[in-house]
Amino acid sequence: MNVTFTVLLTGLVMLLVEQWRPAWRRDRNMGWLLRAAGFNTLQALIAYVGVQTWDRLLEGGFVLVRLDDGAGAVATGYLLVTVVYYWWHRARHSVPGLWRWVHRVHHSPARIEVLTSFYKHPVELVLNGVLSSLLLYTALGLSPLAVTTVVLITGLAELFYHWNVRTPRWLGWFFQRPEMHRVHHERGLHTSNFSDLPLWDALFGTLYNPHEDVGLCGFVDERRWFDLILGKPVREK
Repeated sequence: MNVTFTVLLTGLVMLLVEQWRPAWRRDRNMGWLLRAAGFNTLQALIAYVGVQTWDRLLEGGFVLVRLDDGAGAVATGYLLVTVVYYWWHRARHSVPGLWRWVHRVHHSPARIEVLTSFYKHPVELVLNGVLSSLLLYTALGLSPLAVTTVVLITGLAELFYHWNVRTPRWLGWFFQRPEMHRVHHERGLHTSNFSDLPLWDALFGTLYNPHEDVGLCGFVDERRWFDLILGKPVREK
């Protein structure tokens, strides 16, 4: 199973759907398309490097427990990844260095759509990849197939909650929907909806499932992408 190809193909289909029936209409912007294409290509390259490097290093190495494969192993892996990433995500917002050097790039675009899913700082992409592999290979001892399945689920989830389509509000009690993630990206806030699963946000007091659309998203200086990568000061709001 090729995760990168599957996510890419799914993303292309979702991109066509959101062009056909977008929830929030945006003008065509060649600058945005080029920036987004560049960051998404970088994500694909880093994912490939990860499979060839840290995945191979950790696969078959020291493990805390060995769940191997099967539906139970995949479910356990997904639950562990989502709860750890909940706190990892909160840390990237609350710790100034992590915000500035790791996560800020992802929150800079005003457009929340499929192309925003992997619009991330290369350092964040690497850290996320290594963390996922440590959790799934080292902590749980999952098989390569089970790891691939969990990573595929998380990749598709990332596409879904950045998707520029409308969804029913009831869905937000089971899984983060695009409207909820727009709240997370709202300019100057970033205080709710940190997890794929609303379960963790509900447990830790950060769940918000909106009835209506939120205000502006992204940074005032979103086009200064290279300064953002270098950690330079930009106008965020």
